[in-house]
Amino acid sequence: MYKINQKAVVLVFFLQLVVGGIWYASTPTALLGRSILEDASEQPSIIMAVLFVLSVLVYLLFTAWLLVRIKGMSGPERFFLVIAIWFFIVLPNYIFVSMQLNFSEVDVFYLLSYSAINCAIAAIILPLWRSSRSIFKT
Repeated sequence: MYKINQKAVVLVFFLQLVVGGIWYASTPTALLGRSILEDASEQPSIIMAVLFVLSVLVYLLFTAWLLVRIKGMSGPERFFLVIAIWFFIVLPNYIFVSMQLNFSEVDVFYLLSYSAINCAIAAIILPLWRSSRSIFKT
């Protein structure tokens, strides 16, 4: 039985955090109403940063766990499964955010772009770098 490849999960997690930092640093001024470098008191709190990191980790661990539980699928099929998870779970938020927050299409696209990049990173690395089998049952 295959187990979750912890090395792959750690690699994907750090790549997603790096992309998250770049994504936040490139936030359009129109979306925030200010430049990222202005007014440090308006920066996200530590609690929000921790919640962000935890949400990325939980979603990644769920995806890795799901890929381990799926039997009889090849690497490309697992890739498309991760992409399908994003389409059917995350993408519907586009409609909700558009309707409830009155953001422009560009702003909504920017907000959801981070999850799309995270999904692509996970879809490329997790299905293709599977954990090795152990001859010892634990």
